[in-house]
Parts: sequence; C-alpha cells; structure tokens
Amino acid sequence: MHGTHSSLWMWRSAVLGCGFTLVVITSVHSADPKLQIRESKPNVPPLEQPAISSPLIEGLKKKTEAVKVPEGTHEQIAVIEVGSKLLPGMRINSFCLDREGQLLAACGSGPGEIRVFDPDGKLLETWKVPIGPEAINVDEDGSIYVAGSGKLLKLDSHGKILVTKEAPHAKAVKASNAKLREQVVQQMKSRSSAVSSMIPRLENMIKQLKDKDKKLTEQDQKRIVSYERILKQYKLMAKAEEKQKEPTDAQIDAQVAAMSKRKMRVSSLSANEKEIFIACSAIKGYGYDVWRMDKDFSNPSVVVTGLRGCCGQMDVQCCEDGIFVAENSRHRVNHYDRTGKLLKHWGKRDRNGVEGFGSCCNPMNVAVGKEGEVYTAESNLGYIKRYSTDGKYLGFVGKVKLVPGCKNVSIMVSPDGDRVYMMDLTRNHIIVMARKPTATTETSQKKS
Repeated sequence: MHGTHSSLWMWRSAVLGCGFTLVVITSVHSADPKLQIRESKPNVPPLEQPAISSPLIEGLKKKTEAVKVPEGTHEQIAVIEVGSKLLPGMRINSFCLDREGQLLAACGSGPGEIRVFDPDGKLLETWKVPIGPEAINVDEDGSIYVAGSGKLLKLDSHGKILVTKEAPHAKAVKASNAKLREQVVQQMKSRSSAVSSMIPRLENMIKQLKDKDKKLTEQDQKRIVSYERILKQYKLMAKAEEKQKEPTDAQIDAQVAAMSKRKMRVSSLSANEKEIFIACSAIKGYGYDVWRMDKDFSNPSVVVTGLRGCCGQMDVQCCEDGIFVAENSRHRVNHYDRTGKLLKHWGKRDRNGVEGFGSCCNPMNVAVGKEGEVYTAESNLGYIKRYSTDGKYLGFVGKVKLVPGCKNVSIMVSPDGDRVYMMDLTRNHIIVMARKPTATTETSQKKS
C-alpha cells in the first residue's frame, strides 16, 4: 500500500509538471518563441518534472543552431569510455584531474568506485569506496576528496581512505526533519489545489485554438492533442481528489525521504591549500548553498546562500583568487572571496551569440586554469569558453559533441592548457579536447 500511495503522488506531480509547462504558453497566437519562454525558476520541486516537447522548443533549437559558432582554439580528438563499454555496471557522476594529469572518475550509486585513467584513456586503477561518489576533487598536495551518500572521504594519492566523516549539510538535513515534513505537507496540498484550477485553464487554451478564425495549422493541431491529453489526466486526478482530500502518512513519509535524499546530494566539491568547499541544496527552500570547512572536515560553515540553479546542479571551484560558482539559472559566473563575499559576477542570457550563455540554464560548470583563467561549460550546446577572473571574454575554446540536455557537464583543464576534458553523463564518457596546432590565442602566445 505504501508503494501505491507513493506512486499516486509521483504520478500527480509529473502531470502537474506538464500542466505548468503548458501554462507558459500564455498567448497561443504569438509566433515569436522569445515571448513564450519564461526564465527558468530556481525553485525546483523534489520530484523531477518531465519536460514536454512542443513547437516552441523546436523553434528555440533552430534559433540556437542559427548562431554562428566561431573557430575554437581546441578540437575534439577522443572520448574516454568510463563504464558503458569498458567497465559496465557503474555510471559516471563526476571526475577530476590529479597532479600528474590522470583522470579520476567517480562512478556508481553506492558502494561505488573511483576509476583512474591516464590522459589518453587507459584504465590504470580502480578503487572501491563505501559510498555513492557524487563529487570528487584533488588538492595541491595530491590528497583526494570525495563526497556522496551524506559522507565526506579523504583519500591519499593511491586511493587509501584516510578520513571518513558525515557531511555537515547532511547532519543539518537530518536535524531539520520536522521542518522538511511541514514543507512536504504544504507542497502536497498546494499540488492538490492546483489540479482544480488547471482544468479550466487548459480547457480555455484548447477553446482559443479551436476558435481561431483561420484554418488550424499542423502546429495548432499538435498543441490541441497535447493539451487534451494533459486535460484528461487532470480530470482523472480531480476524481481521485474527491476520494482523498488529505495526503496519508505513508505518502508524506515517502516524499520526506525523497526530499532528504535530494538535499543530501553534493553537486560539486573543490579544495585549495587549506580548505574545502562543497555546493549542495539549501536546507530550507529550493536554492543552493556553498559550505566551507578545513581539510579534516572540521569547522564547517555556510559561506554562500541563495544561489539559483536547476537540474540538481551547482558548480563551485576554488583557487588562490577565491571561489567561482556557475550560477546557471541566472546565466552568470559569481566570484567570491573565501568568506563568501561577492567580489564580482558576469554573464548574461544570450541566444544570438557566444560571449553570453545560451540555452535554458548556463553556464552549468566552471574550471580554473593554471594561468588564472576561468573556463565555462554549457550543457545542451556543448560550448567551452574562457574568461579572465574579472569577467573579460578571452575566447572560444571549442564545441563538444555531446548528447543535449540540462545536466552536469564537469570540465577540467590540463596544467599546460593544451587539453580540456568535458563529461557527457548520457553517454557515460569523458570527451577529450586538444589545442589546435595553429591556435593563436592569448594563452598560446603566453606559452611561446
């Protein structure tokens, strides 16, 4: 019975997600996709809401594809198969580079593995870890830090676990269980009340299309079919609501567990000489926070709050200049000092060029090169670009061939800058970009 109740609420949440996506189309007569697409919201609910395909999205893709992509300094030369073909059974979650330029891929949902590859993709070692490794990074002395399953691990350069400790945000999530329960109950009630209000809105949207003076286009007909399908689901939910007005304890417990698991996840991790930084969901609400702690995981504190991100992703990377965060829902990079003081931010939404950030939520990831340059990665588009620490656009690195989608696309840069690596979660591999021999960027000029 517990499973039945949980499935019912998940089904309701999925349909509600589709319905709210449809309501974005406030004017069915508008021909300009830009007027029909809203800014992505930071408040992503605990349950994933499936996207619904529509002519708007197709039009947006065509508009994005029309952007002239400049010649990059790097080109794709290879892919490193992390698991799907070479070692099946475990998916890649994140990766990093060590001091020797080897790639450390964090794989699995727990217990998991750290798979070590040379720069050309040859598997060198496999280390077992007792958690599902969600984020990984290496500090300057070669120590390896891994986060996942509500835990933090410190490993030596050979994969031996030296320290294991509960992550500070996981401890805070457990302590706030009562508040999470209140939040879940309120959210479930809000979703229930939304059912009745969505039915007339969908009916009106269908009526507006059918009442058009001119002949219905193929696009209009597809919209009507989509709306009527969603409307049917809403009416079924409305009947179910008549039988059960309040969520059961079993349903609430299932949702609290799902929310707790989501909030315990670590999106990214970075380390410098003295400290570690992790980005994760905020304890309260749906934003993201950045925590700072010592190398032994002591003295944890939240230094940045209120970050807006989607798709469960918020990337933080640190260096001697401070910390850089890819705040994807605001289409910008934020530069903070170690205490969390905002020093500068740059970036804008840009569907017609490459100096800004395109698609729905970008930049998704960042990396800091040895010369202090900030590299950005854009999911869906596959763009990699370079900026100075004060936000000056330095150039286009390249376009990666990856499966489109709003997802983590972690990037790492070799110490000499000749290679850039990007993760493709969907294909379960890491893409290798190499500097072109004829590159004449500022970086190559510095090297010469």
